[in-house]
Amino acid sequence: MKTRRLPRVLSVHALPVFGRCSISVVAPVLSARGVQCCSLPTALLSTPTNYAGATILSLSSEAPAVLSHLRSLEMGFDAIYSGFLADGAQADFIEEIYAAYPDALRVVDPVLGDRGRLYRTMDGTMAAAVRRLSQKAHIITPNVTEAAVLLELPPDKTPYTEEDAKKWLNELSRKGASSVVITGLSFDRRSEIFVGWARQGASGLFRHAKTGGDYPGAGDLFTSFMLAELLHGAPLSAAAKDASGFVASCAAFTAGRGTDVKEGLLFEDILRNKPNR
Repeated sequence: MKTRRLPRVLSVHALPVFGRCSISVVAPVLSARGVQCCSLPTALLSTPTNYAGATILSLSSEAPAVLSHLRSLEMGFDAIYSGFLADGAQADFIEEIYAAYPDALRVVDPVLGDRGRLYRTMDGTMAAAVRRLSQKAHIITPNVTEAAVLLELPPDKTPYTEEDAKKWLNELSRKGASSVVITGLSFDRRSEIFVGWARQGASGLFRHAKTGGDYPGAGDLFTSFMLAELLHGAPLSAAAKDASGFVASCAAFTAGRGTDVKEGLLFEDILRNKPNR
């Protein structure tokens, strides 16, 4: 009998020792949703960077050897999914991965900042590198701050209306990625969060109630869940809607437990109790 493998993703993210973000979120979500996650860490973090004194060790020096070995095994990947980068050279390295696996879906979560500010490890050089990489992706999933940076606007710029958000989505799509999803839209509605999507001229918005605070790693949860749905055949609109609902459920559960916002979203119980494919 011919073996039919699961969808396989090369996940290029950071590895935190403590905290729910990057690989500590990406790997369990993809695995639980029926996707094989192969992790290529960009950096080793003691904690997410929202903790004072967080340590960051770039793993750039080891990455080429890892890629060389993977290529020698002639294994295929259905998607290349990148997130937090430790330095601008890693964006160039991801382009090498694209060249090595030209048929793979290119998914970029352009980790740059949030709430109108760049993260402390990011600067103009990193923004330019992530912008170039995003333009070569098939799907990008920025939050509002990151979308502004990709559009070369000030990071605290935000779309004030749903029509403005659709203009941002379409402009980002014209810059390269055929599919764009923007998370964390609010339009000054403090009790609601919106997710906008655009693909091949079509676009839409989903809303859900906002509960809790601004959790680190929420974008990792969203994109990982959405990517799994896409690899199992869901259209972008449905995948984005389901991922949005999943994150909203995690936020409501986390807020109810009273957990420190810095620890991220408590996704484990929600994922455990979610019906399998």
